[in-house]
Amino acid sequence: MFLDPIFRRVDETIENAMRGASRFAIVVILALFALGFATAAAHAYATEIWGEIVGNLVIAGVFVFLAIIVYFAIASRRARPDETQTAAAELEAQGLSAMALADQFLKSNSDMVKSIASLAPVAAKTVAERVGPNLHLIIGAALGLMVASKLAEKLDRTGAPEA
Repeated sequence: MFLDPIFRRVDETIENAMRGASRFAIVVILALFALGFATAAAHAYATEIWGEIVGNLVIAGVFVFLAIIVYFAIASRRARPDETQTAAAELEAQGLSAMALADQFLKSNSDMVKSIASLAPVAAKTVAERVGPNLHLIIGAALGLMVASKLAEKLDRTGAPEA
């Protein structure tokens, strides 16, 4: 079939995207763990320096400040015109509605639509194949960090001398 090279290319693209997404997810998870420990350390330092109430207020203020920065960064992105919206407006100006164009495309390529619809199980299978081999690493890292934090907490309570 003349669509086989296209489907192979789509499969390769999906595999590359899933590989990149799984690597990115692992990095994000580890970064979140690091952020959690950094927050705990900053909290301990702030409460030691300024006391419990002021230290907690300082940490809360830092998070409010970060939230405001993220909010304005997201708001500035929303203010920019989206390229896809401008392309849709150009189509409308030419007298072609998106729905009419889609209907025309779907009616003329019903076999292509059926084959594209059949890609969803393939994508789900690819996700399961990529997450499966790395799941033990993710669970192991989470359990290891949990055990390390419990041990550190217990050592802090007992007042053991630091090395």
